[in-house]
Amino acid sequence: MNRMLLFLVLLPFGVISQNKISYNVYYDEQLGNNGLKVKVNFTAKKATDSTVFHYSNQVWGQDSLFKSLLLPESENSSVSFQTNPEKDELIVYHPKGKKIQFTYRIKQDYKEPDYYIVSRPRVNDTFFYVLGQSLFMVPKAFTESANEPAITTTINWVGFPEDYKIHNMYASQQKKQVIKDNLWNGFYNVLYVGGDYRIYNFSVKEKPVYFAVRGSWLNGYTDEFLSSNLEKAILSQREFWNDYNQPYFTFILSPTVTQADSLFRGSSITGSSVRNGFMMIATNNPFNSQGSYKYILFHELMHDWIGQRIRNKHEELNYWFSEGFTDYYTYKNRLRAKDISYDEWLSSFNKEVIEQHWKNPERNIPNYSIKDDFWKSRNVEKVPYRRGAVFAFWLDNQILLKSNYTQSLDDLMRELLKKCVAENVLLTDELFLELTEKYLNEDISYFFQKHILNGEDIDLLKEKWIEGFQFQLKDEIPQLQLINNNEEKYLVR
Repeated sequence: MNRMLLFLVLLPFGVISQNKISYNVYYDEQLGNNGLKVKVNFTAKKATDSTVFHYSNQVWGQDSLFKSLLLPESENSSVSFQTNPEKDELIVYHPKGKKIQFTYRIKQDYKEPDYYIVSRPRVNDTFFYVLGQSLFMVPKAFTESANEPAITTTINWVGFPEDYKIHNMYASQQKKQVIKDNLWNGFYNVLYVGGDYRIYNFSVKEKPVYFAVRGSWLNGYTDEFLSSNLEKAILSQREFWNDYNQPYFTFILSPTVTQADSLFRGSSITGSSVRNGFMMIATNNPFNSQGSYKYILFHELMHDWIGQRIRNKHEELNYWFSEGFTDYYTYKNRLRAKDISYDEWLSSFNKEVIEQHWKNPERNIPNYSIKDDFWKSRNVEKVPYRRGAVFAFWLDNQILLKSNYTQSLDDLMRELLKKCVAENVLLTDELFLELTEKYLNEDISYFFQKHILNGEDIDLLKEKWIEGFQFQLKDEIPQLQLINNNEEKYLVR
């Protein structure tokens, strides 16, 4: 498990991009004070005396990220700058010509510890942790060349000691990286870390999987527990999709705050799917939950297919699918992998999905409101997860009933994956309903409009369910009950 491998360049597509740029990232013994130094080397197509670069001022709900950007005059004697954070722009004034060079630094702009900041740059003397959008700026022209522009970049990690780990979603311990990828879903959708991380790896059908972790974790979060459960989740999900094509995958786990006492009673844990892997950041204290860790593993790993390969066309408007169906399959695949028992699945689905949804005061908001308020309200954020999961459960049951238990939602999902990848199409409501009609032999557009788009509750007590399932009200909240212990016909048939 602790064998280290070097992994060379990832080439996700065959067309070589004309958007080329290179960076040198330099080590500094006082990274906390001085920040990560990045030197840009870019050759423009035409000779100019100024170039506009894109730098994201907002990323994943974090704003004012220009505060982490330093532009030292002492390192830029031949250039000057103008910042326009509201437009995500840095204007670089340079000697007229095609070749452009300048230096900037990325510095942590808040004081640790902080329990809830997960996506701002973290840079100190021990380690760094920076998302692609916050570490690398690109010419504005790159972002305007296509909806999903291709980019070729070279990154040289300069002066970092041999024992200083360099790790990201493209390679591990590689001091020179040549990356050919898309900009938004690729190069910018990557976490770059370095420092005192411990790195482990295993293979799935000769494809490397890396696990990078730092910190001394409490309450049973040993490296063995963390990595063995990662391997279990990856194996089960690739088997479910019958998809072993991922050439490189990595999971990066970092603590926000570590404390051995009980002052902070509870835990805060956040995971996010990124290019070629996922990242998790969590509080580290005596209340670490092994169940929460495994739930996040299965949820975020599922996003490698639902969200990455099956991609939304309308982002938040399609979160009923990308988050809701991911959540449903989080529970279903944990049961499939024997990570939880059938009774645990039933209890979790009742408490964490149905009950939490019915208690949410925003549960009946229309779907268009989710697009506007998803990043503003925790209650709104949770609506597509649970509304979509309940819908997925309903649809799974209807396909099972219609096919006399010979097909399920699993078959629809695998066909949807095949279609999206083979035909390079994006997920839309219309595409999903068209495929659903094939499995149910009926059009459910009205049902979908009523319950997913308009937000009305599905009357779970009146719907038809497979043999052995029924709903009853408990404290005005529907609860799924298992009768006759008829589990063999359901989730893991």
